[in-house]
Amino acid sequence: MGDELSDAARLRIHGARLIQRDIDQLLGICEFALQDGMIDQAEAENIFAWLDAHRACLDTWPANILYARLRRMLADGALDDQEQGDLLGLVLQIAQPRTDAGIVVPSTLPLDTPPPAVLIEGRSFCFTGVFDFGTRADCQAAVSDRGGICLHGITKKLHYLVIGNIGSETWRHSSFGAKIVKAVDYRESGLPIAVVSEGHWAAHL
Repeated sequence: MGDELSDAARLRIHGARLIQRDIDQLLGICEFALQDGMIDQAEAENIFAWLDAHRACLDTWPANILYARLRRMLADGALDDQEQGDLLGLVLQIAQPRTDAGIVVPSTLPLDTPPPAVLIEGRSFCFTGVFDFGTRADCQAAVSDRGGICLHGITKKLHYLVIGNIGSETWRHSSFGAKIVKAVDYRESGLPIAVVSEGHWAAHL
C-alpha cells in the first residue's frame, strides 16, 4: 500500500511539473508576442493552437482564461478592434507577475476609496479592461438585465466606470487607459462618477 501511495504521489508531482513547464512556456510565448506592442490575428491564432495542443494545462491560470477568451474571439474567424484591445490587455497581464493565488493587487488603480455602494437600476455603466466575469458584452448584459444603462464611452452623465480585474496593473500602458484617465478627470472636477473594480461591481449583482 505504501509503495502504491508513493507511486501515486510521484505521478501527481510529475504531472504538476509538466503543467508548470507548459505554463512557463505560455508566459514566454506571450512575452514574445508583445515585442511589437500588439497582438495580431496570426499571433492570436498561434497562441490558441498552442493551447489546444497542450490541453493538460487548460485548468490552470492563465491558460484557462486565455483559452476560453481566444475561443470566443476567434469563433467568427476574425478579431475586431475591441477584441484586439481586450486581448492585448489580457496578454499584458499574463506577462506580468501575480500573487500565488493568481490575483493582482490593484494598488495603482484610481479606484474610489472607500468603494461606494453600486446601484444598478437606472444607473449608467461603462466597462473598460478585460474581465474575469466574461466578455464586455457579458458584463453589459448583466447590467441591462437588471435595469441599468450601458454606455460605450465616458460622459459627464456616467455613474460608474468598472475596471476589469485582468490587466488592471498595466492600465496606463493599455488601450483602455484613456477611459480611466478621463473618468478620473471628471471625478476630480466634482462630477459624481465612481471608479470601481470588477470585483466590487460583481458583488452588487
